[in-house]
Amino acid sequence: MAKKDTYLALLRRGIDETTAMQLADAGLKIGDLKKIDKTKLIENYGLKPDIAEGVVDIVSAGPQSHGKERYLSKVLAPERKKVSKIEELKFQRQQKDILADLAEQKERLKLAKIESFRAKKLVMNRLGKTIELIVKLENNLYDEGKDDQKVKIRDQLETRGLEAARDHELLDLEGTPQDVVDFRRKVVPSLIFHACPECGDELDPRSARNPDDRENWSFICWECEHVFTAGLSTIIDSKLSNGGLITTSPDAPPRNPVPSKPATKTFDALNQLIREDLAKTGATADEVAKAAEESILASGLMSINDWIDQTLAAKSYIQAQEDREDFILRTGAGATKFNKWMKKAGLYFNKQTGRWTRWEDR
Repeated sequence: MAKKDTYLALLRRGIDETTAMQLADAGLKIGDLKKIDKTKLIENYGLKPDIAEGVVDIVSAGPQSHGKERYLSKVLAPERKKVSKIEELKFQRQQKDILADLAEQKERLKLAKIESFRAKKLVMNRLGKTIELIVKLENNLYDEGKDDQKVKIRDQLETRGLEAARDHELLDLEGTPQDVVDFRRKVVPSLIFHACPECGDELDPRSARNPDDRENWSFICWECEHVFTAGLSTIIDSKLSNGGLITTSPDAPPRNPVPSKPATKTFDALNQLIREDLAKTGATADEVAKAAEESILASGLMSINDWIDQTLAAKSYIQAQEDREDFILRTGAGATKFNKWMKKAGLYFNKQTGRWTRWEDR
């Protein structure tokens, strides 16, 4: 009975069946095994050194749930090879190369984003100037009484409208340029105008300043000559004079606790951080840089000479009524310079047909 109990106890501790049966047949008990060292197991009971060492460790540690894994790791695991200094240096060099590549890719991605933003900013500034010019032209058209002048203003509006439509499409904005013009021309003035409290006439702050009271923010109605002060300026003056401003002490500590400086990031953490940053964009740095280079905002406009050669090759002549819109959209040049560019290219203008051709094709 003691033999069977010893056999089962050794099995529960994770020792294999052959070794457990061999020790149980030798009449050893668990208490005896705790007193025996590795040398006696090898010399007296014929166990191999690895197996004997595993038995001693398992028995001395007592019954555990992972005893079998420990026994197998002692018996079956190969000896650890010492990593050579050359291999270690090689691995460290590879880590540095990976970090350098990731940092370079992140920097290229940053530069590509900057170039894309810069191109959009240039187009946005150009669109803003065009919108302001259209607003001025529409105001002049509304105030103009002569029909011949209205025709000229309408032609200019058509030209500037094409330029605004081109830039609006490049920026992929919602709505139309005319929506922006209407807001700038009709809504914005109503937001900034003041109304006279006496006669109710609308006043433009730029031209309704009271010349006799330059120190204060007061206005004068040129219709009824009533002088009044803006309500906002009155509130601000009362705050300044009554000391209602918020004051802060430079020696006061922060209201919320200030978190401590984060520890230095490891290689794995930095690698994961850069990869997550690249994954958010949905594309690699090469793809973003390529998209920025191919963008029509930065380099998609055709040169004027190429456009002239292409148009003449297609239909052997250029006419303002037919080709002005295509000229604006493809080259980015202003429509008012159309005839100047045709003359600069050395083309011949036929006054009867209104067409530009080459001298030899006239």
